[in-house]
Amino acid sequence: MLHRLVLLLLAGSALLTSCNNDLDVTADFERVPIVYGVIDPKSDTQYVRVGRSYLGVDGPVGGLNHPDSLYYPNLVVELKAFGPAGALIFTETYTETTDIPKDAGLFTGLGHRVYRMVRPGFSKNPSRTDYTYEITLREAPGSDVLAKAVTPCVDSIRLKQPSYFGIQKMSIASKNGYSLQWNQTKNARIYQGYVDFHYMEMPMANSADSVHKVIRYALPFITGGSLAGGTSIVSTNIDYQSFYNFLKNSIPAAPAGTIRWFRGMDLYLSAGSDALATYISVSQPSNSINQDPPFYTNITGGAGIFGSKSHIFKPYLGLSTVSLDSLGNSVLTCSLQFGRASAGDTCACGPQRTWDRCL
Repeated sequence: MLHRLVLLLLAGSALLTSCNNDLDVTADFERVPIVYGVIDPKSDTQYVRVGRSYLGVDGPVGGLNHPDSLYYPNLVVELKAFGPAGALIFTETYTETTDIPKDAGLFTGLGHRVYRMVRPGFSKNPSRTDYTYEITLREAPGSDVLAKAVTPCVDSIRLKQPSYFGIQKMSIASKNGYSLQWNQTKNARIYQGYVDFHYMEMPMANSADSVHKVIRYALPFITGGSLAGGTSIVSTNIDYQSFYNFLKNSIPAAPAGTIRWFRGMDLYLSAGSDALATYISVSQPSNSINQDPPFYTNITGGAGIFGSKSHIFKPYLGLSTVSLDSLGNSVLTCSLQFGRASAGDTCACGPQRTWDRCL
């Protein structure tokens, strides 16, 4: 879960907006709390990462020899949930955890400072997406608020096509491709996802020597038109040319005597709150001469982002008969040698791009 959180959060950089947090990012040796966190309505466990940054003459690696200066030793992290009328629903305290591994690189000596909050039953509470969530940071118990942020909670995603239930086959090779559709999600502004394409690879002479492989087809970022949710549809299209070109470029031509078998696809789709959408959108590479991104944060008294995201996972998607035939015989994918079983034979694409190479 944290991995997907980091992928979303690291995609952004910053944007100067109307959010005034009275933060002077150029002040020498100013201690700045850096916050990365989301509220996930599908989990009883919530995470937030908090560090601190110093600006000074030593530059971005100035604290390399003193990694303890990157953290607050006695930090108090608290989450409050407020109802639609502003009434306090609950207060929970995050506790520091070291159970999340940290990637290799600078400042790895002290581990990964992540804070975790567990509220049993949260993911089953039907009112959770009606609440507003406020996170506050204090340097020590009883001290003044160091930084804070507020976010609504993104609702669960409701798939329309493919249906979440039953066996679903995607007609990507049809004239108009395949349209992924879902209902507009309450409190969500941005949508992102991917499709994992699974296949088996094996020597024709030894089917027992098979290897499972997977490649990932990224779906585009989509900005929703409303935060209200409801029955309006958001969609993205997977068309023949882009998808089969992706397969051609991502899977090497099959070595002699090798055959491959399609083994299904998995769909993952996530929805992010308005603040996350802004944070991510400004991180896109600049096409101008000025490469310095503008600054955005919704952390009052700090930097970073505190938002909400939800996700849905639909495994075991198939391909329609026409799409499977194109996988095996199209001009784009013939050399990949995806096979099919026919009358007891194992067949693959031959010189005429038909199922004419059978054993």
